[in-house]
Amino acid sequence: MKAAIIKELGSYTVNDKVSQDLLIKRIELLEQEKAQSKLDAQETLLKCEAKYQIMLESVDAHITLVDRNLKILWANENAKRIFGRGIVGKSCCESLYGNKQLCDDESSCVTQSAFRNGRTVKRHSIKMAIKNGSDRYFEGTTRVVSWDNNGQPSVVVKVYKDITDRRLAENSLKDSMKMLSKNLDCTIQAIARTVETRDAYTAGHQRRTTEIARAIAFEMGLSKDEIFGIRMAGVIHDLGKISVPAEILSKPGKLSSSEFSLIKQHPETGYEILKGIDFKWPVADIVLQHHERLDGSGYPFNLQKDEILLEARILGVADVVEAMSSHRPYRAALGIDDAFEEITMNRGILYDPDVVDASIDLFTKRGYQFQ
Repeated sequence: MKAAIIKELGSYTVNDKVSQDLLIKRIELLEQEKAQSKLDAQETLLKCEAKYQIMLESVDAHITLVDRNLKILWANENAKRIFGRGIVGKSCCESLYGNKQLCDDESSCVTQSAFRNGRTVKRHSIKMAIKNGSDRYFEGTTRVVSWDNNGQPSVVVKVYKDITDRRLAENSLKDSMKMLSKNLDCTIQAIARTVETRDAYTAGHQRRTTEIARAIAFEMGLSKDEIFGIRMAGVIHDLGKISVPAEILSKPGKLSSSEFSLIKQHPETGYEILKGIDFKWPVADIVLQHHERLDGSGYPFNLQKDEILLEARILGVADVVEAMSSHRPYRAALGIDDAFEEITMNRGILYDPDVVDASIDLFTKRGYQFQ
């Protein structure tokens, strides 16, 4: 008998890969067929109910039918096994969530929301209390599948898939990513301290430049992820100076052309050190390009305009503002006004105009100050 019904079901047969939406549509069609069969022979009604039963029991999901009073009318074996065999007749919130009071809160009750709006309500992650007292996570879909003679919703179907293992795996992955991010950050800080041991001016400059670049990026509306990438690059953007003799870095007088040529090699040196590290962001390229300028007059490759990464353009302006505003072994600090004059006069020539505007606003309108 059962085999015959299954054969007749045809497209109504269900497997684990059937989506919740498709399943609910099939249930709705069966509800309509069941309602119609009440007008026909008793045999037809029994046949429809058997069809209904087989379909709902064959799917790997926890399924309940709930009436307008939020009472469970029926539950498949999967639902009874995990939530308890006595759930039929009880409130859905008490049986499924372990809290009857949730049914009183229309804003959080998905069942009430489905009845009220007459549409499908989905939750991607719901914590539910199973019969052994532990909590499991489910994704669920609730939808009206039957209406009364007045056209009012009378029954909803609630279909839940257990996603606890997936949720735990995702949480574990997030924890691992946080740990990796923390370790990467510690590694970058250790590299920055390596530079600091050779040149205190460079170390302080990297930190302050990074803070300015982060603030500019925020002012421009960049994402948190992009800002974090700028921070990673900024903290070590002068890493390549580790190959420059300390006496040149701290020389009080004007540098010779050969000495300045050595200084100009630091972006490439920094890139060579960093290019083998699998950063999430283009850190090595940002370090390589932070002295490039829009008109091609920068170094090391005379890149122009959009050939230069936006992050490098931001870091380049922040680098100039900090360098001109701070003391150096070869000169006293020029001050923030001179720095503003430099980037304003060369707005759109050397420096990205949007970055320059954001920098000026940062200090004049937002009251930014060096840390």
